[in-house]
Amino acid sequence: MWNKRDEEMVRPPAPAFSGNGPSPVQPVPAPVAPSERHEAAGIGASIKIVGDVSGDEDLTILGKIEGKIVLPKHSVTIGQSGRVKADIQAKFVSVAGEVHGNLVAGEQIVIRKTATMLGNLTAPRVGLEDGCRFRGAVEMEAPADKGRSNSSQSQASSGNNSGTAVASAVSAHGSGKPEPTAHS
Repeated sequence: MWNKRDEEMVRPPAPAFSGNGPSPVQPVPAPVAPSERHEAAGIGASIKIVGDVSGDEDLTILGKIEGKIVLPKHSVTIGQSGRVKADIQAKFVSVAGEVHGNLVAGEQIVIRKTATMLGNLTAPRVGLEDGCRFRGAVEMEAPADKGRSNSSQSQASSGNNSGTAVASAVSAHGSGKPEPTAHS
């Protein structure tokens, strides 16, 4: 019944220090800069949005969206009940539901095992969990601001991710047999 916030609001102020005895120590909460806040918005399972979605906070989608989603500095999570027909641009994208559209992420895209993904993926790091359904192309590239010297190192370290993407993409076609590739 009692809410901690209500209790804090009703609590009388602490008595002033009189100089007799030890000083009362009260913690002072550190102020949080607006850029450091990690607020998250949610679109519930019964909500349907037709149109563009943009903002300045993380977004979790459990409902339906048709249009375009642009959150370049934040993460977008599509839950298992989420159904999205939109291109998504975000810092981090995680898909556990169904997406029909292209994903562009500044850092990483993860397609969960429960996901159905129809569209192209572009991010420096891409993960496809075993069991996911995926049809599209995967383009992994380092961010442009890191320069060419780091791109050769990131390509070498991302070789395993590329192999995973190819294996998952082949299994998504349903043949069960790897298709011939142009690798030497």
